[in-house]
Amino acid sequence: MKYRFLTLLFCFAIITFGQDRIAVNATTLAGFPAVGYEKILGKHTSFQIDAIGSLFNQYNDAPLRFLMITPEFRYYFKSGATGFYVGGHIGGGIFELQKPQYQNTNYYQKGLHYRMGVSVGYLFKLSERLGLEIFAGGGNVQSFYKGYDLTTNTRYEDAKDYNKSGEWMPYRGGCSLVINLE
Repeated sequence: MKYRFLTLLFCFAIITFGQDRIAVNATTLAGFPAVGYEKILGKHTSFQIDAIGSLFNQYNDAPLRFLMITPEFRYYFKSGATGFYVGGHIGGGIFELQKPQYQNTNYYQKGLHYRMGVSVGYLFKLSERLGLEIFAGGGNVQSFYKGYDLTTNTRYEDAKDYNKSGEWMPYRGGCSLVINLE
């Protein structure tokens, strides 16, 4: 019970004290909303959680639905949580889409994934309230999915449960407008 109380007290302290900011990625303009919330923890550290999804149900007559959530711990080399940073993250997501090698077929994939990796970026301070962030990241992605036929909605592959794949790849990046909330 004592540890629960201390954990709740710690979480309350993080939420109550410090600077908060939100970021909106440029992919939002292309129909893939990406927003993030960052909590400054110290002079050089922060915690950010962001999400990106798809507003499209289909693209080129194939499903294109996904949601990815990524919590990340960041270290800024400059005090004030601006300038160059490096971050470590573990995230996950769900998807229903057509993998590139299945374009021009009736096959699509539906499943989930988790990923672990690093991001590097730079946060330019434009004013007291606004900033511009440029970042890129990648790491290891582990996916678990089933393949379906679009016309019959039945599975097309022989995997007993889920197909599995793992890759090292870039999967984050962009340019975000950052708004300081305080």
